[in-house]
Amino acid sequence: MRNFRAEEERTAQGRPYGLVGGASPLDLKLKSLGAQAEDLDALLQAVKRRVSVPALGNVTREADAGGQVKVLLSGTTCSYKRKEDGARSILSFQHAGDFCDLHRYVLPDCQTMFGLQALTDCTVGVIGYRDMDELLSRPMLASALWRASMLEAAAYRERLSRTGRGTALERVAHLLCEQLARREAVGLGALRLPFSQIDVADATGLSVVHVNRTIQALRALNMLSKARHTIEVVDRKELEKVARFEDHYLRMPNLVSKWAVQIEATRAVKVAQDKEIRPPRSTPAGPRLPSSRREPRSAFGKSSSI
Repeated sequence: MRNFRAEEERTAQGRPYGLVGGASPLDLKLKSLGAQAEDLDALLQAVKRRVSVPALGNVTREADAGGQVKVLLSGTTCSYKRKEDGARSILSFQHAGDFCDLHRYVLPDCQTMFGLQALTDCTVGVIGYRDMDELLSRPMLASALWRASMLEAAAYRERLSRTGRGTALERVAHLLCEQLARREAVGLGALRLPFSQIDVADATGLSVVHVNRTIQALRALNMLSKARHTIEVVDRKELEKVARFEDHYLRMPNLVSKWAVQIEATRAVKVAQDKEIRPPRSTPAGPRLPSSRREPRSAFGKSSSI
């Protein structure tokens, strides 16, 4: 099963792995969040090391030497925390194009609190903190990474709001719908999801037995494929109805396309030798929103959700 899913990642929609219509998932994601082509080039140049991690491998152990962040170039991973009894609680899934641990760049002390596991064969790009410092000096790329963090936070908020609420059928269906939407946004449009029922159980807080019964119920309703050892959606519309799924919290790229975002690089000011001549005050770099949004103009074009 794991080998099959790894093969699916390498040949998504019959194309070479990591590329979708000539663009990588990382390229599609960053562009949808407002980054420019030169920003992606700079980020890829900052990836000094690429690490292959087998399915079920520990990404943190395989690709970490301290002072680094990791971006997922291909495959699927999950961040998790171990409970006192050793049980795994999955906090989030990462798909190709996602940063695995961007929070560590800001909060390095929390790195031992969470684990990162490969659910399929993965390729991870490693970027040092010094290189991240240089990347964040690029205003458009810095804004794109900030928006990516906001998307992660939105997914966490949605999950917290559903904690302990809804039936098992709704919770499992919602998880599947969310992952489909996120993968579709970076060109991974296959309806077969690259994780197991155990992963679903650890992500929803349900027992494996309960998840198995729920999956069987969704199959009986002809929403999932009846093929064994796979989770493949065959009726997405009905599954979204059962889940009461609305992807508004994943629509940051659509909002970006409606904002007239203007970012000005800070101009270097030459200090005048004459003390009586004062240099002009520079405007700090950062996104500026228009005073009125009555007639928003597209800044980055049409994008889908992440």
